[in-house]
Amino acid sequence: MVQVDGDGQHDPAEIATLMDEMDRDPPVDMVCGSRFIQESGYLPPISRRTGIHIFAFLLSRLVGQPITDPTSGFRLYNRRAIRLFARDYPHDYPEVEAVLMLHHHRLRMREVPVRMFARGGGASSITSGKSVYYMVKVLLALFVALFRSRPVVESGDEAPVAATHGL
Repeated sequence: MVQVDGDGQHDPAEIATLMDEMDRDPPVDMVCGSRFIQESGYLPPISRRTGIHIFAFLLSRLVGQPITDPTSGFRLYNRRAIRLFARDYPHDYPEVEAVLMLHHHRLRMREVPVRMFARGGGASSITSGKSVYYMVKVLLALFVALFRSRPVVESGDEAPVAATHGL
């Protein structure tokens, strides 16, 4: 399953990049398109980039791997990740918390560089007035997610097992 934002920011031709990465490394459960691994053609405004880099710094420490673009809405999921998120998916601004969920459930993710464009239409739900609210809300969601009990999604089709995973 491919996730894309509806604002024209993601280049449909880059779906092949996500698929190639998942084919190259089958144990990976989610491939995320990143605009920060290398020059992507579009960088968000500095205020938004600052928030993204704060989330990337925190998530990188929490999950023990480099995360460069935790707010990217350009993602490819395999069956195991779909199974997880069909049962339990974060609300409001889910991309950042979803990375932590993958880690808690022992699913693997990888980022790949992709080309992105400036917003082609619509308006962001995160206006300058809401950016502080967004930062606080997502940071609080990450903190709560650290201690939340969630069903574990194992490989295969067996039923989930309830468990709490610490870091």
